[in-house]
Amino acid sequence: MVIRKQPIISWLLEENYAFNPSRITILQTSNIQHIGYLMNGITWLGELVKNKPDWGLPELLMPSFEKVMQKSAKSFFNIDHQLFQEFYEENVCGILLAKEFGTIVYGFGENKLFVWLFKTINDISVLYNYFYFESTENNVRRLHCWPSLINDPELYDTSKEDRHKLYESVANLLITYLAVKKYAKVETIIVPNKTITIVEDIIKEYKHKEKVRNESGQKVIIMDSRWFVKIINDNDIFVRGFFRLQNKKNELGEWYKELIYVDSFVRHGYHRNAKIEEEDI
Repeated sequence: MVIRKQPIISWLLEENYAFNPSRITILQTSNIQHIGYLMNGITWLGELVKNKPDWGLPELLMPSFEKVMQKSAKSFFNIDHQLFQEFYEENVCGILLAKEFGTIVYGFGENKLFVWLFKTINDISVLYNYFYFESTENNVRRLHCWPSLINDPELYDTSKEDRHKLYESVANLLITYLAVKKYAKVETIIVPNKTITIVEDIIKEYKHKEKVRNESGQKVIIMDSRWFVKIINDNDIFVRGFFRLQNKKNELGEWYKELIYVDSFVRHGYHRNAKIEEEDI
């Protein structure tokens, strides 16, 4: 796996990097309204850059972390609005490298999640969509985007059904990712620029070697997660594994929440520590 240099990341993170419209641009289309909308997205992002937010380091999702996210997503449905508020109060923003969507630049406003989606084409960062979700108290999200953009065949070569899943899929990915990162025991690896890291050498539970070569110009954080859970087993009632937010106290006696995984178990039986599940990478 190679993490290549991207102008959009350099623009956001490097103080002396000058914006170059030939290196950071929009996906071309003949629809003038769509061109104007995407250009406004670049302009809007540029206004944010002037305020010098703390984007943090780019973060790369490993397959094992995505697997944990998929399993734990339902744990956060009932506190979706609460999460929007928490991330806004904590000034959360960042850069996420995801195989399915490309480079995701995101940030939170009051009850809002703002998203810019970039592809890298011939070493050029290309904006192909931007939008925001507004969260309501009943945990319903309202999408704000140019309504016909997703139907532009020059911008999207996937089926209409897949296109319309894009918005909700990206929002779910970001909210779940940030919630797991906040509430779970997360393993992070920092890969320095111009180095090769073999993940197996650092995370012993990996059964396959995963080389990550960082050519991005910045350090990159690799996100992984390991779960140590208890199995309860006998011949009575089988219960499927599930994720839940567990209330815990820290050393100061203050309450906080941590995402835990309760593995599949059968009621009334012996207890033993589970071995970490093998991941297919």
